[in-house]
Amino acid sequence: MTCVLSQTDELADFLDIVDIALATISRRLPATVALDDLESVGKLALVVTIGQCTGTPDEVRAYCFVRVRGAMLDELRRIDPLSRRHRSLAVVVARTLLALEARLGRVPTDHEVAVATQIPTADVAAVRLAAAQTTDEIEWDCIPDSEAASPAESVEVADVHACLRVALDRLPANQALALRRYYLEDATLDDIAAELGVSRERARQVREAGEKKLRSDLLVLSLWQTLVQRRD
Repeated sequence: MTCVLSQTDELADFLDIVDIALATISRRLPATVALDDLESVGKLALVVTIGQCTGTPDEVRAYCFVRVRGAMLDELRRIDPLSRRHRSLAVVVARTLLALEARLGRVPTDHEVAVATQIPTADVAAVRLAAAQTTDEIEWDCIPDSEAASPAESVEVADVHACLRVALDRLPANQALALRRYYLEDATLDDIAAELGVSRERARQVREAGEKKLRSDLLVLSLWQTLVQRRD
């Protein structure tokens, strides 16, 4: 987007965008995430974005909201102490730590854990350090599993589902039900057919008709591929 903010517009008139963006994210975040830091990131993104923009106030507000919220999500990815690979390793390390501590009567060293798990000592040390940075005390039995989503991923998945639910509300009731049950709730075509009171083939036709209407909606086109990949 290319826009230019008029000289009469002031930054203060747009600061509420930061609060609004933060509110849409904060309710899905763990208590360990510092909201003040996200707010600061959002304000910086707002200043930078407004400095590059002009247009009507409504256009600028919409554009700034997207940029501010995107900056907050980028910050969540940056500060996530456990990468997806480390989350997977953390499960193995956590179980081994508990077993070794029970057997040895003390906290095992990184080398002892590495030998027991056949994971490089450097990786064991990195996982333990990352976990230690998340809380004041290491609680190895609370380490997230390898499939646990990061804070940013949790927000983004919720965004996709929220936007899709709005889009589904624009469809005929039977098509909306078929798509919602199939893609968001992992129901089978047999389940959907029973709920609609139709044959399995008819349920498939209803679902496909709804898919065509969703794909034609440019507002959710980018979300469509995300949804299909999740189902696959």
